[in-house]
Amino acid sequence: MIRALNKEVNNVQNPALGALLLWRFVAGFESSESNRKHPDLPLLFIVLPLLFHDETAKIMVATRGSSGLRAFTDKFSPSAVSKNDLLVSLNSKINCTKDLTLNSLMLAVASNLLIINVDKATVIPLSITPPKAGLSESIKILITLAEKLGTWCAPLTNHEIGLTLKIGL
Repeated sequence: MIRALNKEVNNVQNPALGALLLWRFVAGFESSESNRKHPDLPLLFIVLPLLFHDETAKIMVATRGSSGLRAFTDKFSPSAVSKNDLLVSLNSKINCTKDLTLNSLMLAVASNLLIINVDKATVIPLSITPPKAGLSESIKILITLAEKLGTWCAPLTNHEIGLTLKIGL
């Protein structure tokens, strides 16, 4: 049973999917109408923990793209939902997915999806055109969420994102 569960986790949470989602996050960030052109490298570490966690992903799906990051996080605190612990645990989820994020980033760079500006510690997409064919519906949803998260983060400073998500960036 545990072996089957581990295999399922590896099938979903793998560097190839992570590379795709990091690329779409950066593309969403860049396509927003923000003054910031490219996300800072540390910002990429929030993507996979938010998208690969079922409850946070469901709340992201239920939040309009135009609403923003604050509207997303506000949905965790109403007494009817009472899921504030999901945000509080985000720091530990970031630590748990750190290796996956790094491996995904390395694969995205090796695959020419992203480049890293080492002088500014920013990440730049080599293309913002989304993939079109051959993707399952669940992958399409994750891509949409990654792009949505990118557009939510673009108008905010890293400090504002950290305060909103209750994490240190």
